[in-house]
Amino acid sequence: MAILLKSVLQNQTFFKSLLKPSITCRNLTSSSEPYKKPLSVLFEEVVGLRPKSETNEIVEEEGNELKRKLSELERKLIELKQSEPVRRKKQKEKVVVAIPDQTEKSHNLSTLFKSDEEKDMKKNIREREDDVIRVYKELPLEMVSFVKLLHKEGYLNNANFIPGEKLDLGSLDEEYARTFVKFAAEKFGKDHQEIAKWLSGSDLKNIVLFGCPSLEKRAIFAAKTLRNFFSIPENSVCDRCVLKDKCKFPNQSVWDGKAKILHLSVVMKVITLYPLDLTHPKLQVPQEVQDSVSRVMTEIQNLSRTICTPLR
Repeated sequence: MAILLKSVLQNQTFFKSLLKPSITCRNLTSSSEPYKKPLSVLFEEVVGLRPKSETNEIVEEEGNELKRKLSELERKLIELKQSEPVRRKKQKEKVVVAIPDQTEKSHNLSTLFKSDEEKDMKKNIREREDDVIRVYKELPLEMVSFVKLLHKEGYLNNANFIPGEKLDLGSLDEEYARTFVKFAAEKFGKDHQEIAKWLSGSDLKNIVLFGCPSLEKRAIFAAKTLRNFFSIPENSVCDRCVLKDKCKFPNQSVWDGKAKILHLSVVMKVITLYPLDLTHPKLQVPQEVQDSVSRVMTEIQNLSRTICTPLR
């Protein structure tokens, strides 16, 4: 019995020894097999999208090709992040350098245009040194009554400085309004030509002997036409005129058909400039000339109410 029991125990020990290496191999195999993470998890940890695990299972063999490539990728990413502030700094430095250069170019360009503007302004001042801001004198009584006559007969209907049907004399303080009245007076002269033969020749002659009222071409030729009508030599007037240095037609006579007949429209081109204060600023109009203008203006209005029927 003892021999049989001993034999059984030995067999049991043998069986245990056979089973133990198997278990040991399984445990060794189980413990020696490394933990393999998914490739996506490893990549996310390398690029910083997932925090790295602190367990021992993360450690891999040095000969692992995948780890080597991922480590190389991680190293390049780190170098790229480290170099990014330097690159941004260089870009900022370039911008800082470019801005003053651009500003300097803009400044030089603006200076160039400013210089050209100043030259043009000085040139215009030299060419138009006679053009000044004028405060016009108050209209004399004979001119006020003539403007009312023009308004009554419809010569100022298209004037935009008259807002309604009522005439406001205060609106005649500007150059545009007075120039409009001047052209309306010329139209009135064309429509009332019959008045011309009744005008005082002595007053008209006295007016044109003084000279031209302005340097405007139309006014100059109108005054020359009247002097030609009265047989007044141009040099007798131009030589003593204060505007002769700036006049483009000194000592030139007018030879046309208008000089043979006294046209009221030509008369109006000359005489209306005096009461409208549209004469050249350098002219000092003598009182006798102003009186002659006032008398002719009054004559024209009186004759228009008595002997003349408008041709319109």
